[in-house]
Amino acid sequence: MRAERRFDQEMLEEFLLRRSVGAAVATPDTSVVDAVQQAAQRGSHKHVCLYFRNPSEQWEAFRSYFLGHYRANLPTTYLYHASTREHLMECVRNEGIDPQDAIDRGLLRLVSAQESYLRQGAFSADFMISFMRLILVRKRADGFHKHLITGEMDWFFTDIVGREEIHAYERRLNKLLDEAPEVTIVCQYDVTRFDGEGVLQACGTHPLIHLDEQVRQGFFR
Repeated sequence: MRAERRFDQEMLEEFLLRRSVGAAVATPDTSVVDAVQQAAQRGSHKHVCLYFRNPSEQWEAFRSYFLGHYRANLPTTYLYHASTREHLMECVRNEGIDPQDAIDRGLLRLVSAQESYLRQGAFSADFMISFMRLILVRKRADGFHKHLITGEMDWFFTDIVGREEIHAYERRLNKLLDEAPEVTIVCQYDVTRFDGEGVLQACGTHPLIHLDEQVRQGFFR
């Protein structure tokens, strides 16, 4: 009656797994980072939609990306919203890494949504693409052509003006990565908060999907 659609979460997850034919799969012998790299070698941008259901699953899914870059002496920029700076520092500390040392060495930068996605008091895809490009330029100037950028996408639920541009922004990130194919961008989506339509739209804007410890081909072409 209201032109709405409802989807069962388990059916959506099964759909993602079954429809991702010819995907790069992370197995016990292939880490998610290796799977993303293998997909990149086949021509995919390293733009990953990471789905999670709770905070512990969120870090468990993301940590491989962070540790892979940290151990290679490559930086990570983390745009956070639902998480707190203190929580993220503790997660890093639990990996046996001094988070302040990582920050001081330029291997970790924590940026709140208020300083990024919500900085203008409204969400703008144009502004965020410029913001992300500035990160790329600055890291390049520091000598890093490879690095990791990740963002928690739950800022969408602040009802901020312009939030409907979220998927246009995600599509444009793929174009931005034409300029920096060695950069990895991981967008973190809480599937307990985004509705079925939002989950499927995210699938359509990312070349790669990370779900349940597996990296598979997304629907962006």
